[in-house]
Amino acid sequence: MMTGRLTAGALAIVVACVFGSYAQDFNHVPGWANTTNHRYKGGAGTGEWAEKEELFGILGTLGPDAECTLRNLSEQDGNVIVNRYRRQLRRAGEQSALQEAQRELAAHYEQLNAQGRC
Repeated sequence: MMTGRLTAGALAIVVACVFGSYAQDFNHVPGWANTTNHRYKGGAGTGEWAEKEELFGILGTLGPDAECTLRNLSEQDGNVIVNRYRRQLRRAGEQSALQEAQRELAAHYEQLNAQGRC
């Protein structure tokens, strides 16, 4: 009887650890993103907004498909792209991070194109 409790408790801990790490990895970078409403902090031209605008400016130069995608991208999806870019930038450098952001943007374009929005 005691074994069943330990097994269920151990399973609950493992599940919490596994799913907790996914949520934090993609939507929360301490000090950068407000995960309750997915809006970046900082005033216009400063802080996170400036960095997001800079990345989107670079991605927008990839052509009309990228421009359309960035115009129609939800704020939350845009914030996820920026968070992943920052994480990859810290881990592997600028070139790798930019390539990752371009792949994600292309995936969003495929979705938007299929919906007739781009």
